Amino acid sequence: MSDNRRSTTRHDVDLPCAVEDGEAREARVVNLSVGGALIEYPRRPMGHRVALRLHLPAPANHTIEIGAVVRWSADNEIGVQFDGLRPKDVWALNKYFESR
Repeated sequence: MSDNRRSTTRHDVDLPCAVEDGEAREARVVNLSVGGALIEYPRRPMGHRVALRLHLPAPANHTIEIGAVVRWSADNEIGVQFDGLRPKDVWALNKYFESR
């Protein structure tokens, strides 16, 4: 049995993003929800804070800039939980998901 405590649906994606972790680095989001993201990025400790910049393509055509907390980490991936999405970010994410 899986221990899945997520309250939002994940969507497989392949989107570039920038991760600010002392310095800005390019990365890739491989799965995304209104609650967080799985990002191809070097391992970080649980609880570590990062800042993300992610552009959602049309029809959303919206850039999200948000803080996040690392909740899961492996060699080349981190799972992050978003820290306070704005209503317009939630709207843009849902519009993007509906278009796929």
